[in-house]
Amino acid sequence: MKRRTFVGLMAGAAVCSTGKFTTEALAQSKPLDVARMLEVTRVPGVAVSGTKGDGPYQLFAGVERVGGARVTASTFFPAASLTKPVFAWAVRNLVKQGKLDWDRPLQDYADLGLEGTARKITALHVVTHSTGLPNWRFQPNVPLASTFEPGTKWQYSGEGFVLLQRVVEKITGRPIAEYMRTAVLEPLLMTQSTFAWSPEVQKVAASGHDRQGALLERSLAFYEQRNYETLQKSNLTPATATYDQIAAAYQQNKQPFLPVAMSPNMAGSLQTTIGDYGVFLAHVLKAVTQSADDFKARVEVNRDIAWAPGWGVDRSFKTPSLFHWGDGPGFKNFCWIQPAKKSAMVFFTNGDSGAALYAWLFRQVMNEDPSAFYWI
Repeated sequence: MKRRTFVGLMAGAAVCSTGKFTTEALAQSKPLDVARMLEVTRVPGVAVSGTKGDGPYQLFAGVERVGGARVTASTFFPAASLTKPVFAWAVRNLVKQGKLDWDRPLQDYADLGLEGTARKITALHVVTHSTGLPNWRFQPNVPLASTFEPGTKWQYSGEGFVLLQRVVEKITGRPIAEYMRTAVLEPLLMTQSTFAWSPEVQKVAASGHDRQGALLERSLAFYEQRNYETLQKSNLTPATATYDQIAAAYQQNKQPFLPVAMSPNMAGSLQTTIGDYGVFLAHVLKAVTQSADDFKARVEVNRDIAWAPGWGVDRSFKTPSLFHWGDGPGFKNFCWIQPAKKSAMVFFTNGDSGAALYAWLFRQVMNEDPSAFYWI
């Protein structure tokens, strides 16, 4: 995108500083030049929200899509893998209610078709990415197999989250998107969020862009749309369909069924606004201060990185922080919780180069450079 065009789009970009909201641009002698970095990274838009120290923080800059409306507090973004911590919150609640045991094999709750070592996989293994399963399968009918003894190593896996999703449906007797709405989103007052994509959501959502800043045809919305249409052919909607119904719909419509492509998907189908996700992080920050053991590291990755239930743990500073990232076609997101500084921030971007942008913004706003950025 040419600089003149980009600056025109950025002319009304908002860095929110109303009420109690503050921005680094007000605190520094040198303004935070977000427009410049949007141009450099070729990312059309960014949104940031959360708590920094003792006060709230928000920032909006750029546009929802090239030539489109500005990014605002009401712009929907696909959370991508930032879905996982929200689902882990729901799972934690089920454990506290005595409906799910962290250490009981998932195969005991539902027939998941697991064999061999994979039959030992528990909910705790899933949320700490220690199942030994691959991230995703891309060939239908390939059985799931653990490549190591569950619980002994770290290996990122979306497949594990889908297994746990099926167990939660079995325990609660409800479709996962419906359950998450009533058990998590509504109680936390995340009123602008859903796990069930629809064309109506897309009308108010940001669009994904490639590394050149052009609209990406096969962004996350492309796959959500395809899944939605498949379910519609079987008179289903993502809001009320169970895993078994979705799998049957794909079979009925003679389409290969892969968990990576299904939705709702607790590994990555949350559609939300920056404000709503900031609300979620505020609840997590409070929970960490009240029940630190629930968020302690369980699986080691390296000297600076470990994994707690639902969260990465960054130990590059004196006290540990929690983090997670979201990475999907056309979107790159990041969130950070630093209890020692009473900080909790989320960054949404709508470009494939968004990781560079959110890392730069984080360093400018937080004045820190965690190891997580170099490990992700």
